Amino acid sequence: MDDPSPPVSTLVLSRHWQRTNSEISFVTRSLAGAASRFGRVTVCIPGAPGPSLPDGGFDLLAVGRGGTTPWPAPEDVVWPGASEPFTAIIVDEIDDSCRAILRDHCAVAGIYAVAAHGEGTASQDGLQERPAAVRIPPTIGIHVPVSPLARLHRHMGLGFTGYLLVLSDRVGQTESDTPPPMVAWLTARYFDAYVVVIEDACASVWKGRSLRGRINVETRTDLQRLIAHARILIDLAPGAVIARECIESLCLGTPILVPKGSAAQVHARVGGMSFTDIPDCLAQVERLMDDDLLQSVSAAGNAYADSTYGHGERAVSALREFLTRTV
Repeated sequence: MDDPSPPVSTLVLSRHWQRTNSEISFVTRSLAGAASRFGRVTVCIPGAPGPSLPDGGFDLLAVGRGGTTPWPAPEDVVWPGASEPFTAIIVDEIDDSCRAILRDHCAVAGIYAVAAHGEGTASQDGLQERPAAVRIPPTIGIHVPVSPLARLHRHMGLGFTGYLLVLSDRVGQTESDTPPPMVAWLTARYFDAYVVVIEDACASVWKGRSLRGRINVETRTDLQRLIAHARILIDLAPGAVIARECIESLCLGTPILVPKGSAAQVHARVGGMSFTDIPDCLAQVERLMDDDLLQSVSAAGNAYADSTYGHGERAVSALREFLTRTV
């Protein structure tokens, strides 16, 4: 039987595509990959025009006269010669310069934004300016994979499991002998427990308020192994678009603790808890020290994450339905 859905030709305008350590880049790449399953996808980035740049399953086309970021002024844009009428445009971060390019170069039925101005901001400010953009819900078109080895084998740098794992909100503190305030309180409150804090691709191990050692976190699988064998993941700075590490944690069966008001709070409502300050966080950790509650929250979070983000085919069909419905 023929597929009744109309064909979708998608243009992706991405200023963050090559920032592979950025969550908004991960989300945009996931959307582009899903869209490529049901139509042609053209990916454009800022930069001097020239031969296309191979990047995995896509060839990147630079559309500016120089390597400017954010997007150049519309008069400085060199549009791809092979451009076609697009039925959908996905923009990773829509701002005034991007809107100007869309007004001058793209007559299109649907424009879809991953984030408004400022990476991952949850604000809707400006999205109704012309050309209008529809925000892509964070549950559509996103597949968050986890390594099947993560649960089977702990990180070889640690000889123990069941620790409290903290993803730090500090930057440039790898060699610091002073833990983040949250970690200092945790290792004081749970004197006999290991508290592992990750910052700047390095995991520092604390116990009894003393630094016991450090190991490198060199790959995504390294991180996922550390997450899978923790008792709780406490993410002090979850990603502002989908909170990827929190989703990975739930997929691996580890409950999460996250700041209230963050993008991760929607995940914590099912597979964890949220907190407002250090005393509140300590209180929630105490609750999750109950093994029965921990197992219940772990099972609920795992089922939620797997059904929402764990299936590539579901991500493809959800994005196709969304785009064809709103085009």
